[in-house]
Amino acid sequence: MNFNKGYPKPPAPVENNWKPGFTAGLLVGIRLNEKLAFQQEYLWSRMQGKETNSATDYSFDYLSLPVLIQYTVFPRVSLLAGPQFDLLIQAEKRANGQTLNITRDTEERSIGATAGVGVRLLNNLSLSARYTHGLNHIRLRKSAGMQEFMFQSVQLSVAAIF
Repeated sequence: MNFNKGYPKPPAPVENNWKPGFTAGLLVGIRLNEKLAFQQEYLWSRMQGKETNSATDYSFDYLSLPVLIQYTVFPRVSLLAGPQFDLLIQAEKRANGQTLNITRDTEERSIGATAGVGVRLLNNLSLSARYTHGLNHIRLRKSAGMQEFMFQSVQLSVAAIF
């Protein structure tokens, strides 16, 4: 989460920290030719961040739908790129030992650009690393204490192919 990318910009820089999240889901791959494939994913993603100045933790659960093109560079190595669409399921804010549900105070949709690299370890097991950069500002209403932020995430995933 990057609160400094919101609008309007905060009067003083907001210090942010990365926090680990979790992603689980399914993917469907359709081979278009020897080098090119289309990959649609259906994921539940937990994205988290910490606003250090106020010691406030944020947690967002999304239904994430990456739509990726996969290009095979070497027999077991491929590049991935495409948009990712996110729909908010639940949002929480934790500060001073209290947890508040801020789902109704958080913008429901997010869109990002995803790029990464995948390595097929075995015929039915692959490992990928990707970076997602949020393209839109996610608005939090005044009652949540912040105005806007943008997501940036790094993801390491293992996929079993059936």
